[in-house]
Amino acid sequence: MSDLLLTQLKAIDRKMLMIAIIDFPGSLLFGLGLYGIFAGFDKNFLPMLADQQIIYAMILVGGGIMLWGGWKMLILAREKQHILAQHK
Repeated sequence: MSDLLLTQLKAIDRKMLMIAIIDFPGSLLFGLGLYGIFAGFDKNFLPMLADQQIIYAMILVGGGIMLWGGWKMLILAREKQHILAQHK
């Protein structure tokens, strides 16, 4: 493999890692929101999390971040696959 190909692949891998790091809080918010809907939070633990509007906002924001991250990962995976297919 050429140096240019390796540099391009490393750049894509670095972008994918950054997207995964940014996507983690979204997944966490989404998961906590689902937990809040189905199991519910104790009002003594964090009273703010007992509010349904906040739980729905957590699901909305977390889901949005997850959709963005998934879309970006798909684009980068296609780009990586295209680069690898060109150099075979």
